[in-house]
Amino acid sequence: MSPPVDKAAIASSFGNAADSYDDAAHLQQQVAAEVMASIPESISPTVVVDLGCGTGVHTAELQMRYPQAMVLGCDLSFGMLQHATDCHAQPLWCGGDAESLPLRSNSIDLLFSSLAIQWCDQFSAVLSEVYRCLRPGGQFVFSTLCEGTLHELRTAWEQVDRFSHVNDYPSFNSLEVDVERSGFRVAQLSTAPRRLYYRRVSQLSRELLALGANTLTGERRPGLMTPSRLRALQLGYEQFRDDQQLLPATYQVVYARLIKESELC
Repeated sequence: MSPPVDKAAIASSFGNAADSYDDAAHLQQQVAAEVMASIPESISPTVVVDLGCGTGVHTAELQMRYPQAMVLGCDLSFGMLQHATDCHAQPLWCGGDAESLPLRSNSIDLLFSSLAIQWCDQFSAVLSEVYRCLRPGGQFVFSTLCEGTLHELRTAWEQVDRFSHVNDYPSFNSLEVDVERSGFRVAQLSTAPRRLYYRRVSQLSRELLALGANTLTGERRPGLMTPSRLRALQLGYEQFRDDQQLLPATYQVVYARLIKESELC
């Protein structure tokens, strides 16, 4: 069993990365755009929440899309929320844990979340909290990550030491089981790989650091990266170099749209 997620460390890491996050968030922007596009044009929510809002870029987009709605950005990291407040005036902001939301029951029409809830301990707890907060007919539209994410980096590190350097992610099947038990009606639940490419492993490592997404779970090795360990990591990653002489980093992305059924159904 994986050790509990250190949420204080996660909040601190992302808060420290707030200024560099948007410039490094290439995958995050792509996936968020896909999640945003999956929201049905027919809905007209009056209360919208961006869960794990980060720097607030997508919260502001939701406010533009639904100008008459009350839009709230919620994040575990107060550093990220401060950055969002400084950059975006209109949406409202609040600190909160996705597994214990500071929101009233039956109060939200649309809850959007992109590449945030993979940092939670229990996906089932997130589903339970979101279900509680949504009004009947409300929708939870989100993306997260599952098993297979950064498998190249994990394999390369196995050539260096026995410690964890890549966060653990649940299997897609386990996520399906949690959704099946949640009470939601499933409008979409699928997974697809998304890949970024780099010339050197160090570029990927710097990007993860700029995102605040450097390893925060598992039995981590103390101490700094030495030249010999970096060479071993680079050698371990070379097996994945493609015909264009690039190193892939695969993210196994889960896309979902879940609906809280009306009480009359």
